[in-house]
Amino acid sequence: MKKRDRMVKRGGSLVLAAVLVALAGGTVWAEVAPGEPITLERATEMALHADPRIEEQRANVARAQALIERVKGEGGPRVSANLFAGLAPKSEDGIFTNGTNSCPGRKGCTLRDDGNSLSEGVTVTSGLTASIIQPLYTFGKLENYGDAARLNRDVKASEVSLARGETWLTVRRAYWGFLAARDTRQMLEGVKRQVDRTRDDMREDAEAGEVPMSQLYALESGAAQLDRYLAEAGSVESIAIDGLKTIIGVPIDSSIEVADTHIEPIALPDGELGELADRALAQRPEMAMAENGQAAMRNYVEARKSERYPNLYAGVIAGATYTPGRDRLNNPYINQPLNQQPYAAPVVGLQWEFNPGVIRANVSDAEAQLQGVVAKAHMARQGIPFQVSEAFHRAHGLDRQIQALDEAKENTRKWMVSTFMDYQAGLVDGGELAEAVKANTESQADYFRVINDYNMSVAKLAIAIGDYPQ
Repeated sequence: MKKRDRMVKRGGSLVLAAVLVALAGGTVWAEVAPGEPITLERATEMALHADPRIEEQRANVARAQALIERVKGEGGPRVSANLFAGLAPKSEDGIFTNGTNSCPGRKGCTLRDDGNSLSEGVTVTSGLTASIIQPLYTFGKLENYGDAARLNRDVKASEVSLARGETWLTVRRAYWGFLAARDTRQMLEGVKRQVDRTRDDMREDAEAGEVPMSQLYALESGAAQLDRYLAEAGSVESIAIDGLKTIIGVPIDSSIEVADTHIEPIALPDGELGELADRALAQRPEMAMAENGQAAMRNYVEARKSERYPNLYAGVIAGATYTPGRDRLNNPYINQPLNQQPYAAPVVGLQWEFNPGVIRANVSDAEAQLQGVVAKAHMARQGIPFQVSEAFHRAHGLDRQIQALDEAKENTRKWMVSTFMDYQAGLVDGGELAEAVKANTESQADYFRVINDYNMSVAKLAIAIGDYPQ
């Protein structure tokens, strides 16, 4: 019984391990013709159009493009305008205490000193100030920020490729997982039918005293365990197909069929390990991300350093105010801000916004970010060849396992079939029959599990190399 328990426990784990279901979702439902079987290629195409994770990364690219446009806008003309209205004290009767704006005979030439008095009442004032400024030279700010923004957009575009790779792999996980679960269920159903027929015959023999009751109990226990794992395999199969529907953007309550009738091993990629590692370093999106990220951060550091310098600009400033109840003066020595005639003047200037402590902190922060990006790039150059090596050796190892298990499952199937026949002929007892059933179930489940694991390892090797729709 202990051996049987170990077989049953292992068989159940094999059924579960055969299926890895995708947990990703799409909200845009795709159209599928009724009764049209879905191939793996068609499922991949649908998922690449339906997966919201890809759209999320595309939105990040759009945001990065908007940042580029913002930097371009910083180099364009700036328009500033302020139209205002308010209250001001009235002021009439000239600028001198004699009530005029002139000084005849040099009498009464004392300037008035009641500018803040409200003795003459209150009136409304309105005005407009405006300026148009065009930056001429920013000492590298716009150039470096612009280059950093463009390279950042390229980094975000590479993240779209990474998201597409995740979707590509998820479709295969769901598709092959469904096939492995279905093949496992169908295999268990075939074994169950044979066990049920034999159990009925054994029950009659046990009741007649021709075989020990212990053999009948052993076979009935095995049949009950098969029922359990059949139910488990069926539920995993349903989860797998629902996962496939979800990732390709098909409503979960719809019915779909897959084109493949059984799970089969796929071909290994051509090339030796060193060649595949070189291809990965040349075409993986992470490498482009590393290069663009480093270049972007170097430009960002230079932009931060250039903030210690001013901006050279040219432009026009203009303004006017009007306040009824106050005299308007046209004197070059006296400014009347509450009743000022329209003016406009071209200007050229240097503008600083200089805080040494903040600038030093900004530069240090940018340099620290650059060091982090450089470290990540170095890690990618070291880690990518290992990822290729790991996937390569795992796929080749599983390929050898498939070859061994293919022979084993055929032999155990023949063993089980011949044991059923020998039992009917009275040549073996129920214990030997139970052992043959266990061995066949284990080798068959092992075979489906290893094919699923092998296919996923080959798919992960393709991801590691960068051979997927980017």
